[in-house]
Amino acid sequence: MENMNNDSFATELLQEVRLQTKRWFVAFVIMVVLELGTIVGFVWYLTLPIEDTITTQAVEDIEDGEITQIGGDNYGKSGSDEADNPKGDKE
Repeated sequence: MENMNNDSFATELLQEVRLQTKRWFVAFVIMVVLELGTIVGFVWYLTLPIEDTITTQAVEDIEDGEITQIGGDNYGKSGSDEADNPKGDKE
């Protein structure tokens, strides 16, 4: 009778271990699938087309190949620029 009791206890422990192992395996498979999904999603994000923005700036007043005014800011020669003297008065 005692031998039968030990066998049933061992069998019960083996069934619990088997059930717990199956649960851990399912959790592992789910984690692998989620990790692969994350990697695939990141690669997909990297392959999306990038929207380019083009910025244009007005170029005004070119004298002797030197740009003296770009977009309202004064660069280069300051003596003959209209930005310094908008009325054209002689100093």
